[in-house]
Amino acid sequence: MYSYKLKSHPNVNLIEHLRFVGDRSEELVQDKNLKYICRVTGYCHDIGKGTLYFQEYLKNPEQYLNNKEGDLKSHAHLSAIIAYFNLKDYDKEQAIISYIAVLSHHGKLKNFKEYMYIEKYEIKRLLKQYDAFDEEINIICQELNLKLLSKEELKEIIEEIEDEVDEFNDKLNDNCDFSLYILIRYLFSILIYSDKEHAIFRDKNNISYDLPENLIDEYKIKKFGKPKLDNIRDLCYKDVIDNILKSDDRIMSITLPTGSGKTYTCMSAALKLKNKVNKDMKIIYCLPFTSVIDQNYKDYKNAIKEIKKVDEVKSSDILKHHYLSANNFKDEKYYYEGEEERFLTHNWNSQIVVTTFIQLFNSLFSNKNNDLIRFNTLANSIVLLDEVQSIPYKYWKIINKLCKEISQELNIYFIFITATQPLIFGKNEIKELASKSDYYFKQCKRTKLINLPYEMEKEEFFSFVDKIIDEKKDKNILIIVNTIKLSQELFKYINENKDKNDDRKLVYLSTSVIPKSRLERIENIKNKESKNIVVSTQMVEAGVDIDMDVVIRDMAPLDSINQSAGRANRENRGEYLGEVYLVKIKDNDKLVAKYVYRDDILLESTKSVLKDKDVIYEQDYKLIGEEYFLNLNKNKSNNKSDKLEKDIYELEFEEVSKNFKLIEEQNKVQLFIELDEEATEVWNKYKTYLSIEDKFQRKNKLESIKGEFYKYVISIFKNKCKENIDNNMGFVSKYQLENTYDNDLGYKTEEDSCLIF
Repeated sequence: MYSYKLKSHPNVNLIEHLRFVGDRSEELVQDKNLKYICRVTGYCHDIGKGTLYFQEYLKNPEQYLNNKEGDLKSHAHLSAIIAYFNLKDYDKEQAIISYIAVLSHHGKLKNFKEYMYIEKYEIKRLLKQYDAFDEEINIICQELNLKLLSKEELKEIIEEIEDEVDEFNDKLNDNCDFSLYILIRYLFSILIYSDKEHAIFRDKNNISYDLPENLIDEYKIKKFGKPKLDNIRDLCYKDVIDNILKSDDRIMSITLPTGSGKTYTCMSAALKLKNKVNKDMKIIYCLPFTSVIDQNYKDYKNAIKEIKKVDEVKSSDILKHHYLSANNFKDEKYYYEGEEERFLTHNWNSQIVVTTFIQLFNSLFSNKNNDLIRFNTLANSIVLLDEVQSIPYKYWKIINKLCKEISQELNIYFIFITATQPLIFGKNEIKELASKSDYYFKQCKRTKLINLPYEMEKEEFFSFVDKIIDEKKDKNILIIVNTIKLSQELFKYINENKDKNDDRKLVYLSTSVIPKSRLERIENIKNKESKNIVVSTQMVEAGVDIDMDVVIRDMAPLDSINQSAGRANRENRGEYLGEVYLVKIKDNDKLVAKYVYRDDILLESTKSVLKDKDVIYEQDYKLIGEEYFLNLNKNKSNNKSDKLEKDIYELEFEEVSKNFKLIEEQNKVQLFIELDEEATEVWNKYKTYLSIEDKFQRKNKLESIKGEFYKYVISIFKNKCKENIDNNMGFVSKYQLENTYDNDLGYKTEEDSCLIF
């Protein structure tokens, strides 16, 4: 028996790694026609590590990196050429895709045209690397049934690849579907997933799909009792479940009023669908904001815990993933941390994944390695997108086209969930599962929207708020304005002018306050130990589950207004009708709303549908919402989507990634506020971990405290920050708090107010 000596990683034989990655890639791909390309690509992806240069590097990496010929240890390009050579007679197109995947597997996907030319210095290096191949490579190729080209063939193949990629690129001018874009991302994702899985675990990490289809049914009975025929939530639930069992559609929607139980309904529908079409399907539940994720994740986790009768719910049953989530992955035997945890969490190794729109759409549009690695895990999944009205209209067209194509290519089911369904799809393109949606909305009589037609200066607005507070002394009141500066000024005004006999608690919420304090304040409001007057920015719209009597909202796009209205009379307290006042605050003859919502179409469409309407009752919100989205659809620009569509056709991966931004980048910095002893402790750990020299150990240690650390972090505009920024993080010490951070209002600028929007 031959004794292999070449290594792919320390203490890992090269042939062992190549065989695992090839076999695993073949196993992961669903399409039988792609299994051969995946196997060969995996077998070849690191074969360039069989050179003297790379083997010496493994033995002594630091010394070798200082060598002037350090780039000779590179292996991806030589491996890519060998992959192409082994596939070119089988399928030229697949050979090119394999070449690109292997060439890029340690980095990101570039624009396709950048793969067209191989520079002379690269050719020189490739030939030198070929000469340094260990003879064991011949044995590995025989074992894996690969062909090893000669040096002369290598020179010829380099020229052939340039010609083939050039010709392939010319054909892209006539490309008019997303199949190639999806295929390249899919095969690339499978390769890098298999590669990292073996490098980290030396084994497979398969999911056991054992969650029962009636999980939510049983949990609802335990929590709320048996379904009641006159209960709107139970009627909505039954309607959706009945329809999903009859549907064969891949693009579906659930359009139900706020507070009608969409969270449980959509998850139950997904579990029923999974059981109906294929029991081994992942459910990916997505929300636009991290602030909403924790509560919904907790609800689902409690359902699993109760019905499975377990003390601890495994991460492989349900997983929470967003940039602030604490890094830990638990199963029955192990508690994973570091690289192992990152791999399992970032690649959604779970039956149910609760994540953000950003994580999902990064998988679809980003060209970065750490986003693309989980693209393959979307195959055979049910994707639930909750609160889809938050998707910017400029991306409606591209999301429409991509979802329709990828659902067929990768066997994905999409369910779009909201109370106000945007026109991402036409009525003939999407199946509504709440077939009696109009009826359910007509039954909603919790609130009325009072549209005040006139504009107010700041002083007039403050007087109006004063009047409402005075007139409604027994009510919980929520006031939502569009800027932090205005919210802080309003809070101070109310605090100074409120009747001393008014025992309602005055509460402030905005992103200038650290997350820990915000959550504590929200919990206190929810506990209803006292009545409250809450002053907030629009952050309270993002699924913050509080129930108020009166809401005052500054002008905003209609979907934001609807979200604000959802905080009024949320629990439907009998005959009481929650009042939602829509005001229009101006500053220097310009609506304050225009400083924040700078897209005129959104505000103009809102004005258009609310024109001449003084009072709108909740049962009519759906009709108004439909009119709003029709107006938006008629006047919107498709320029952004059209540009993305063209880039996708031409496989401009870098451009697609650059041009799809779900949240526009802002010139903000992060500040850690040392507010209490816990903050001091976690900051000291952070400083200690930053000094760790080993970058992998440093990263693991920093991620271990991420959940606690970000409780004390706020983001502010850079031009308003007084502190020095080091390692992308500023620091406000406990000794600076008096001048920098107010216990009620949060971070202060030099003007003693904060212009964070």
